[in-house]
Amino acid sequence: MLCFDFIYNTIEQPIFVISTDNYIDFTIDRANKSALELIKYETDEVLGLSPGDIGLFTSANDWKLLSDMKHGESLKTVSKIRAKNQTEISSELSISKYKSDSEELIIVFQRNIGGSQKILEALRQSEYRFLRMAESVLEGIIIEESGKVVFVNSAMQTITGYSRDEIAEMDYENLARDDEKERLEKFKNRIKDKINGSISIEYWIKTKRSDDKCINMNVTVSARPDGRKLTYTIISDVSERKRTEDALLKSKADFQMLAENSPDIITRYNPRLFYTYANNSANKILAKESDTIVGKNNKILEIESSVASFIEDMHLEVFRTGRTVKFEFRLTQPGGDIKVFQANMVPEITDGGKVNSVLNIARDITQIKNIEKNLKDEQQFLISENKLLAYNIELWYNSIKEKSDTDVVEKLKPLSKIATWTQYKQIQHDYKPETLIIGDFIEEYFKKIKREFSSTLIELVQNIPEFKISVFTDSGFLVRIFDILLENALEATTMGKIELGFDIYSETEIVCFVKDTGCGIEPENADSVFEPFTVFNKENHLGLGLSIADKLTDTVGGQIWCLSAPETGSTFCFTVPAEINESVLNAKEEEKTDWSDKNILIVEDTDNNFMLLQAILKKYNPNIDRSIYGKDAIEKVRNKKYDIILMDIQLPDTNGYEVTKEIRLFNKNVPIIAQTAFAMYDNVVKALEVGCNDFLTKPIKSKKLISMIEQYF
Repeated sequence: MLCFDFIYNTIEQPIFVISTDNYIDFTIDRANKSALELIKYETDEVLGLSPGDIGLFTSANDWKLLSDMKHGESLKTVSKIRAKNQTEISSELSISKYKSDSEELIIVFQRNIGGSQKILEALRQSEYRFLRMAESVLEGIIIEESGKVVFVNSAMQTITGYSRDEIAEMDYENLARDDEKERLEKFKNRIKDKINGSISIEYWIKTKRSDDKCINMNVTVSARPDGRKLTYTIISDVSERKRTEDALLKSKADFQMLAENSPDIITRYNPRLFYTYANNSANKILAKESDTIVGKNNKILEIESSVASFIEDMHLEVFRTGRTVKFEFRLTQPGGDIKVFQANMVPEITDGGKVNSVLNIARDITQIKNIEKNLKDEQQFLISENKLLAYNIELWYNSIKEKSDTDVVEKLKPLSKIATWTQYKQIQHDYKPETLIIGDFIEEYFKKIKREFSSTLIELVQNIPEFKISVFTDSGFLVRIFDILLENALEATTMGKIELGFDIYSETEIVCFVKDTGCGIEPENADSVFEPFTVFNKENHLGLGLSIADKLTDTVGGQIWCLSAPETGSTFCFTVPAEINESVLNAKEEEKTDWSDKNILIVEDTDNNFMLLQAILKKYNPNIDRSIYGKDAIEKVRNKKYDIILMDIQLPDTNGYEVTKEIRLFNKNVPIIAQTAFAMYDNVVKALEVGCNDFLTKPIKSKKLISMIEQYF
């Protein structure tokens, strides 16, 4: 069965073949290379195991479904496959009964759904960064609340060809191909009856362009305590995989046709290293007729001696070990051109565990190799050219700096930034990490720059914890990042305070920060400031500094972000990997913050929600006021100074958007954090547009709430 073995052994999707004795006892008969890699077993370890031993089928219902399956039927189920090291892999199983010449077997295709689960968890948390992620993933995402579509990501448009609005108004059946509509109707009824949990289906759709596509639809239903039903649907385009699966379940003749029409070289060798099969592509590359290849070896066919010997060694390795071997080789063509091939040699093993033959699939990667080489050469040329350009710009800039007045130097400063920007790749090569005590480093940096503030109306302060923490990084890179963030803070602040310091961010990272009381920017622009040539609220400015800081932070292995609001200032934070003792972490956890001098207004009409917030905040001793109605909240803010407002969106007399807009007419500074039952992307944008500084999703997580309030305090 040439083509069955070809697909079975080379496909990257894990496949298990299960045999059965009178549909009572099931055993694993075969597992392809991808399946063995998934479960961490060797071939001889997995053969003869029960599917239940690795978690393929565990429930009584699974066994009944298998026993009741008829030839040609397929079904899907979700399971957690157990690897040899006891790791569990969230899996979707596509099961089909397959009939060969002499036996009936059950074939199981495995697909990882861990990525889908992560997306679902991200959506449940519903934080802004995860909503942004939903716009960048390849999977289509639809979210419904009480039967109404509240979110559709851009990938759904790519998959279906329809716009977001069109998709939001559609039913699943509108997309389904005519022969799939009855199956979809049954699936819809199952969703209606479901309160919690996940179900999935694969079916064929017609896109707006009338193309046929097979999609995998995973639907997770979640019932909220208030009775509302949330439905998360993740859709993947699995057309290519489905076609491959269908091909594997077709006749031997179809597989033969697949191999003969493949652009890859497909050959089979026996233990004597003679060809027993060669497809059309092999005939063309070797410039031989098919009947002159079969029954001969590479030496008889007068293949280049060095290449023939190398390939022979690879074949012997496969026969000896029974393992797949991957390698590259070069072959001179009749016209003198040299082609590069990537080969994949797969052992074909008999029931007794002996390697009976070797299947060789070789792909022409000459063009890919040429492109890689050209790109590498081009990149190196650009790095060298940019380094030379930057060197001359900086030389010229420094010579003018020595001879010109301050005003001219300030106007020419962007040139220095351009020089730094153009040689970023070279800067990466200069990265030389060393062990630093981060507190000592910041203290020294603070002493060096403090004298620059003596002639300004700005107070410079440092905030350094007492504990000692080591970081392994390049001190020069840290200085550059702080210099850029400090320069940015000075440009935004005419009077007030600039604070710099660090704190523990996680068990393996510290976070450094530069905080100012300057003009600030709109929260929705906070991510954009790190893009090159992007400027907000500044004149005669290139917009490269923060972009350089972003790249430098990436080089030291950290992340950088900005928290800001108009008229309240900005805080720039960046993380650095660190070695943090457990005792320090425990001491940090036990620190108690005192907010007895802070006034917090909670705008919330639901008693349970208010009491939860009150309980979370109680140990920090803030002064808490409550407003049930929006109008009352507006009056309270007019008559009292609040340090922060927690704003519910759904209120009895109005909504949190309108209340925030009204407050912003007379109070631009007080931080307002929106609270929503389910923060969809559009809701988040709307909350930020009307003047909220940030948002939290319900149910409120205590650590997230406290961390966010601390940032604004």
